[in-house]
Amino acid sequence: MNTWQQVDKIDVHGQPVFVMARPDGRQIWVNFAYPNNDTLQVIDAESRSLFKTLKPGKGVLHMEFTSRGEHVWASVRDLNLVNIYDTETLDLINQFEATSPSGIFFTSRAHRLGL
Repeated sequence: MNTWQQVDKIDVHGQPVFVMARPDGRQIWVNFAYPNNDTLQVIDAESRSLFKTLKPGKGVLHMEFTSRGEHVWASVRDLNLVNIYDTETLDLINQFEATSPSGIFFTSRAHRLGL
């Protein structure tokens, strides 16, 4: 990072919107702009290779990791769902309904910004 020179290229599903590192830095989770917004991709950070593609449904938008990174919560706007994935197995371990869940995690981050 001292030079900010590109060191690799990873082909992904479409135009990324949010790219988030798991708190331990081992994975990079990516969601995509319309019309590819039904997909999440997980990249192995060490090998810099695509590890898994998930298809939660249209409108996958915001993600939030639990504090230790063992789970990631992802909003699926067009299905009014929040999906919870185990970040080791990448299995869907739970989901719940939420009306218009786009932006659902932003309030938890507001204190970090001093709002």
